[in-house]
Amino acid sequence: MTTFQMIEARPYHCGQMVRLLRIEHQQAVAHLGFSLHHELRDRFDSSSFRRAWLIDGSLAALGGVTGGKMNGTGFLWLAISETARRYPVAIVKEARRQLAEIMLIKRELATTILNGDAAARRLAIYLGFHVADEGPGAPAHSRFARRDLDRHLDMDPDIRIPLGAGFAIAMGYHGHDEAA
Repeated sequence: MTTFQMIEARPYHCGQMVRLLRIEHQQAVAHLGFSLHHELRDRFDSSSFRRAWLIDGSLAALGGVTGGKMNGTGFLWLAISETARRYPVAIVKEARRQLAEIMLIKRELATTILNGDAAARRLAIYLGFHVADEGPGAPAHSRFARRDLDRHLDMDPDIRIPLGAGFAIAMGYHGHDEAA
């Protein structure tokens, strides 16, 4: 039986995650011309909330939120291994649990999705990240709305942020709206 465990992340997890990271994420960062290890370690060092997700005792994901514990906003980052991809339902359940914990303190989260990392974009959209409060970029609460939001991210060049040799898309999160 597979076991999942969430623990407080440690600095050495960054080096481990660089070697385990999903290939699409590795390629997206490499395309930008950034050092994957330095970027991951910078996010880790600036985070007040850091978690490592273990599957059968081995590192499978690493994430956190930058900014102070008392700040109402934060920047969410997440690195997922190839191994974790075999457990998509567990990823979503754990991500939702972690978001609920984070949102006890934060009012708003932001994240960036790198061009070329379609899986990260799909996960962000599924979890409720969006680029606008209303209209085509609004949070998506159905399969069709998620598809439309994904298409909107492809079609609207105004939401792209130039980054290195490529671009990223900034997305926000305000919590889950139970009324939707």
